[in-house]
Amino acid sequence: MRSAITSYILAIIGVAVVAWIASTLLPVLGLASSALLFLLPVLYTAARGSIGPALFAALFAGVAYNYFLLPPRFTFRIHGLDNLISLFVLVAVAVVTSRLASKLHAGEATASARAARSAELAELSALLSEHSLNSGVERGISFLSERYGELQLLSDNVDRLDPKSFSSLDQSAAAWARHNRDITGHGTAVMPAAEWTFFPLVPQNRRDEAIAALARPASGHIRSPDELEHLKKLCLALGQFRDSEALEKARREREMLEARDTLQRTLLASLAHDFRTPLTVISGQLEGLAKASPEACEALAAAKRLDRIMSDLLGAARLEQGTLSPKMESIDLVDAVSTVCDDRSNHPDIAVKRNIPADLPFVSADPVLLHHVLVNLFDNAMRYANREVAWAAALDGERVCLSISDDGPGIPVNEQAEIFDRFRRMKGSDRSGGSGLGLAIVKGFADAMGMTVTVETAPSGGACFTLAMPLAPGTIL
Repeated sequence: MRSAITSYILAIIGVAVVAWIASTLLPVLGLASSALLFLLPVLYTAARGSIGPALFAALFAGVAYNYFLLPPRFTFRIHGLDNLISLFVLVAVAVVTSRLASKLHAGEATASARAARSAELAELSALLSEHSLNSGVERGISFLSERYGELQLLSDNVDRLDPKSFSSLDQSAAAWARHNRDITGHGTAVMPAAEWTFFPLVPQNRRDEAIAALARPASGHIRSPDELEHLKKLCLALGQFRDSEALEKARREREMLEARDTLQRTLLASLAHDFRTPLTVISGQLEGLAKASPEACEALAAAKRLDRIMSDLLGAARLEQGTLSPKMESIDLVDAVSTVCDDRSNHPDIAVKRNIPADLPFVSADPVLLHHVLVNLFDNAMRYANREVAWAAALDGERVCLSISDDGPGIPVNEQAEIFDRFRRMKGSDRSGGSGLGLAIVKGFADAMGMTVTVETAPSGGACFTLAMPLAPGTIL
């Protein structure tokens, strides 16, 4: 509650300060640039994670913009249709931005919570693996008891629980958990009035009646379903260690590593997919603002760069999941390269040379995957180039070799074999700024289309990437 009040107060102060600055500097900044200043307190309030103060800041900013800047000034009347439209756009952009920022904040909190739980599960597994069977179980019980309250393992004496610690309702809940091998007791849908929560130590498909009993939280709060599910996984990990045969099998199959890899792939794919729609909205709004305000161009370029990173994440997820199914078509390399080179707004000072003969035969490729490959190669070259990037293509037997080179620092020979690994960046460069996935996706997409990609040192000293592509079916040489 106190945090929400603070957010409202900060929103009022922020809008008031911006209104004073914009009103004072209006002759210097102009109306369009002054309007953009009102987005700052909205973004700051939204970043604090509360949608209410963010929406309040958006509406308050619109009112202040109308009162202090729009003619006739210091009234709530609007002089012309263009002013009405600018006021509507300001409020709309502010509201959309605040809602998106709040959703991203909530998504980040959820992802952080999942990551923390995965880390805790990994920490428990590592702790157990460092000890023998008996000492490992004791350390595991101490580990969970310190974080979640008193924990007891119940195996052979489930039907003879101490009545001083376990009431008749607790004993019934323990018997139900033992028989059904599922969570029951406090905080669950089965016998929630019990003082203890009972967790199975083995999966439901295994015949083992051992369970774990976890005391009700000292604070008296009821554990959430997500927390109970996480505790179930922790107890299952403890049960697997308790059963030496199950532990050895788990080690051989590396279930923990697979679970973390699956979580990473799912999280990357989910974030990349969910970000695409908000990014489209933001880019559309920024394109409109960029027409009237040069300051918005930089934000638009950043949004486009973030969209490319999201595309890289989706591409990496598709490669990991093996869901790529290229649809091969006949492609004209002249058109394909021209489309990629059209947008180089982030590097207007880099010269781009193209030496691609117009009479080159068509190649066989998936147009979407090929475009993504060329975009990543071009973006990589532009990022490291000093003054020039050069495309070249030539027929080599029954394949067409397309190369792109730059005059940057180049790639050391001993690192060229690893440059296509995921999250690999050049050492000693302060201009990488990428996701670390671009070249890995180039390699993966090229392999899926039956192409090969190699890297070597260019005559200029920079890097030269060469993509060898098969000819389109029916090509006559």
